[in-house]
Amino acid sequence: MGFAYRRWHRTALAAACMAAAGTVWPSAANDLAPMDGMPTLGQSGSGQGATPRPQGNLVWGGPVPPMPAPGQDTVYVPSTAFGERPVQPDRSDRELAPMPSPVEAGALPPLEPVDDTEDYAALEDEPPAYPPTLPPGRGVPAEQTPMGYVVLPEGEALCRRELARLGAQFTEAGSVGPGNACGIPHALKVQVAVRGIAMQPPATLNCRAALQVARWLDDDVRSAARWRLGKNPTAVINASSYRCSRIAGSRTVSEHATGNALDVGGFRFSDGSTVRVEPKGIFRFRERAFQNSVRQASCRHFGTVLGPGYNRAHDDHFHLDAKQRRRAVCK
Repeated sequence: MGFAYRRWHRTALAAACMAAAGTVWPSAANDLAPMDGMPTLGQSGSGQGATPRPQGNLVWGGPVPPMPAPGQDTVYVPSTAFGERPVQPDRSDRELAPMPSPVEAGALPPLEPVDDTEDYAALEDEPPAYPPTLPPGRGVPAEQTPMGYVVLPEGEALCRRELARLGAQFTEAGSVGPGNACGIPHALKVQVAVRGIAMQPPATLNCRAALQVARWLDDDVRSAARWRLGKNPTAVINASSYRCSRIAGSRTVSEHATGNALDVGGFRFSDGSTVRVEPKGIFRFRERAFQNSVRQASCRHFGTVLGPGYNRAHDDHFHLDAKQRRRAVCK
């Protein structure tokens, strides 16, 4: 009797605990109406007398919600009964907004392409800065000569280099004259005969004659002016340079016709004075000494030197030409 009482007491206590926890007995599960969110209960086995059992897993607080199928959007919301229940959302409310453009998102706008054609065009319009000559001038065809260059024979290029070393200033005059007996193929317009001594007015000469004049002035005229006059020469007076003419009283073409001669009419000095080439009297001994000194020295540089005393045509100038002779003519 006591054993049966204790067994009944334990069974009642266990039933009360399970009822308090909300556990449904399998025998009574079939009598419960399905609630929202609860899976239906099926029959196990076959036949009318089969013992029913719940479908799904029963846990504290209700069944485990089923997992959504792949690709199915399921949102769980609180339910009044067992935890959460699945709710199918309205897909029209979940349409994604369009992505903002980079500018709206704070990104920098794309850089505009740079047009630098105007700069290149400006560079192409500028003439290239080339030297006046292209020494030595051989090996460069005339049609391939860059703009600004002058193709010269080797001797002409070397002559100009020596002139520049002595401080002469000149410009290229190109081909001068008709070209037969008169003319200069590569003429120079000399503005400064040698460093410190100008050519007044500028003389048109070939390079060889201009170089001989520069050496004469630099080596002899400058030193003679200091010793005989105590002055510094600043200019040589050009009485005549290039001209297409014949020697007076003959049919021979003058050296002036090829730019190979210069007529010197006098000299100017730093104190503003001028000494003209002319016959000097006995009372002008200092000027006479200077004139004789430069006349004699010129015979070392020129093939022909003619001056006052030779004839009346040369009484007012020195005729200096660079014609090559076996023996210089100094009269």
